[in-house]
Amino acid sequence: MDFFSKKWRVVLIAAAVIAAAGFAADHFIGFNPISTAVNFVASPVQSGFSYIAHAMEDARDFIWDMRAYKADNEKLESENIELKRANRDSASYREENERLRELLDLKTSMDGSYTTVAAQVIAYSGDNRCERMEINKGTLSGIAVGNAVITPDGIAGKVTETGPDYAVVTTILDSSSAIGIKVSRTGGSGLVEGDEELSKDVWCKLSFMDKNTPIIVGDIVETSGTGGIYPAGLVVGSVMSVSADSTGALNYAVINPAAEIDKLREVLVINGTK
Repeated sequence: MDFFSKKWRVVLIAAAVIAAAGFAADHFIGFNPISTAVNFVASPVQSGFSYIAHAMEDARDFIWDMRAYKADNEKLESENIELKRANRDSASYREENERLRELLDLKTSMDGSYTTVAAQVIAYSGDNRCERMEINKGTLSGIAVGNAVITPDGIAGKVTETGPDYAVVTTILDSSSAIGIKVSRTGGSGLVEGDEELSKDVWCKLSFMDKNTPIIVGDIVETSGTGGIYPAGLVVGSVMSVSADSTGALNYAVINPAAEIDKLREVLVINGTK
């Protein structure tokens, strides 16, 4: 480092001397062989220093520009992240408003015959996670064990445990669940039950179907009203596949619940009749 420092000091001193000599030759001696010789020697040095000065200015400007570009990019990136977050929030608000509007429509349609309570799903539990769920309303809101729990898309389950400000709902996927149903297309009756294996895929099964009633993939099944839990006419789900024995008699059919049991955010509890 000392070597380079001394070297540059020598160069700078020499350049200064040459420049001073050239100035003196021009102003005090005039155009003569001496001034011409001095200018001949000094000109390349002056040109070199001029080139270096311009190069340093260009480098300085480049660095400043790069800093400005970096600042602009960071600002744009921050604004882009904020815009994406705002878009996500907006989409989330729209989805929530749509769900609540649908729930309100369902409540309005049910309130002609039943008293209902809207509640939020606050937790899931069970071996396959969505066999039971907890809601944020309980006995203080009039909810009791045995109350049906429904959504705008279809039924979810029934209340099996209550507290003052919470209730546990056993969903239609739980193996203890059994719902009397009828096939919308034919009117044939049967029973939709929870199944431990099928619940892993958020499905349940239709069994004990009337053997004289054909059933096909795509058929809609709805509550029949038997059993005293669920009002008649509520959608349970649709037939995904049909399993039959060698004689063609139905063994069972896989049902895809109409309500997204594993993704529920709000539900409606039917806690009495008017």
